Amino acid sequence: MLIIMLAAGSPAAAKCCSLDGGESYNFLGDAAVDISMDSYDEFARETVPTNVVAVPDVKKAATSQISLNLLDNSRIYLHLTQADGSIFGQGNVTQGNVTRPVEAEGKLQANKLSLDVTAIGGEVYKFSLAAEGSTVLGDYNMASPDGERRNGTAEGKWEI
Repeated sequence: MLIIMLAAGSPAAAKCCSLDGGESYNFLGDAAVDISMDSYDEFARETVPTNVVAVPDVKKAATSQISLNLLDNSRIYLHLTQADGSIFGQGNVTQGNVTRPVEAEGKLQANKLSLDVTAIGGEVYKFSLAAEGSTVLGDYNMASPDGERRNGTAEGKWEI
């Protein structure tokens, strides 16, 4: 252990690990193993690709899909169309083993998505969601024709 500490504290070891960019790097001072790098990040600078790929923004897409998981284990899936901040769509709601068609309308303002989703059975879901990338999270209120009301949290994905 003492030999390792002495070797690490030697001038040769210091030359090996100099971060000032002025020395060529080698393995513990052994010139035969010189890797000829001017600085510690030279390899990364030379091998990182410079191509940039633009990721489409779902908030600007003409069409998209959203899937929402509700607090009561229901799930809503919608195909959406967007124009001038207004959003319309169709899809389904699944509660247990029952799936019913739904229609949606709403609007998008900055990162806030408001959706009203109406099921064929008459249930109306009102969502207030925040969108960050492809993730959406927020609250909803559900009202059914028989007077039942539920509040909860919804989370899901909004993708192109």
